[in-house]
Amino acid sequence: MKKIGIIYFVLLWAAFSVAQTIYLQDDFEDGDISNWHQIPDSNWVASTDGAISGNYSLKHALSDTAGSSHITVPLDSIDVSHKNMKWQFNLKNGNFDPDAARKFWVYLMVHDTTHVNGYAVGVNLSGETDSLSLWRLTGSVADTMLITTSFDWGPNNLVGIEVTRDSSGVWELKYDPNGNFDNPINAGAAKDDYYTAANYFGLSFYFKRENAGYLWLDDVLVEDASRVNVAVKGFLQGAFASDTMRTDLADQGFLVNNQPYDASPWNYNGDEIVKHFPDGVVDWIQVQLRTSTDSASTVATRAAFVRKDGMITDLDGYSPVSFSDIADGNYYIVLRHRNHLAIMTANPVALSAETTVYDFSTAQTQAYGTNPMVEVDTTNHVYAMPTGDS
Repeated sequence: MKKIGIIYFVLLWAAFSVAQTIYLQDDFEDGDISNWHQIPDSNWVASTDGAISGNYSLKHALSDTAGSSHITVPLDSIDVSHKNMKWQFNLKNGNFDPDAARKFWVYLMVHDTTHVNGYAVGVNLSGETDSLSLWRLTGSVADTMLITTSFDWGPNNLVGIEVTRDSSGVWELKYDPNGNFDNPINAGAAKDDYYTAANYFGLSFYFKRENAGYLWLDDVLVEDASRVNVAVKGFLQGAFASDTMRTDLADQGFLVNNQPYDASPWNYNGDEIVKHFPDGVVDWIQVQLRTSTDSASTVATRAAFVRKDGMITDLDGYSPVSFSDIADGNYYIVLRHRNHLAIMTANPVALSAETTVYDFSTAQTQAYGTNPMVEVDTTNHVYAMPTGDS
């Protein structure tokens, strides 16, 4: 199966879905590489000969000649400065030992295909080492080695390679010397944010007569691996009873299976859907993230569940609410409900893949504004979202 460009896939797990952005995914199984650009033409094919996995791999197509071959595919002009990117692929050479004249590398991200500025991973980019290494390229020249490994690439090696870059410019290189990605070795990390334009992904191969045709690429994945998890607690005044909330809507079958915030004033077109509601669900609730510099600027929205204990969860009923394609940082968290007034954190909250619970219910000052919540338990001083039209 082959998917090129920006696609959104659905991860089905525990009867719910989470969206994540994939910019490039190609296993070459359809045998079609027409959207890849070759320099020179007709140097590469999708071939069954020596395929790495499945029936097809991208393979160098020449024989008995020396030269260089290059192939690229567009990445939809990604600005990586606000993303956590991941590149993953399998790379295999034939029966030759790389050297200064027989070398290859993968362009992770470059701004154009002629005067190359960007980053690449491979061997002998500068003609000096057979060790798998990550480099910065300027003007098509490998000018700065960021990370090198102890892996000395030899003949007939199949290597699974994974490279990540976080939103601050920290790169990390992992490799599996047996191919695939099931036993990766971490080669270390380095910071370099000199280039941020990811316009193309590609492969270069310099070869002699005897090793022409003996390079393969497969299982290519380029995705935005950014994710923050939001663990937040907030009660609804209308459902509050003693120290918990009623679950009447779920118990009596009044909750809809699709998220209900697609109408005005929410106008949210998310595709959250469940087949069954987890135990303890009170209702659907909308969670927004807004920038730390402008509390009116929304950067992400999810529909989630509010449980009877006040915890806001993802659709499995227990996990924090997960936001894909959002980099670590400080955000205002907003809770919106169909018949309660919205509340927002008093200050921006530091968010990442790790979670710390933000509890609106403990004090009026947990929410932004003057008396934004109602005290529903005057003995224990528990606060909740006020009833009203949102």
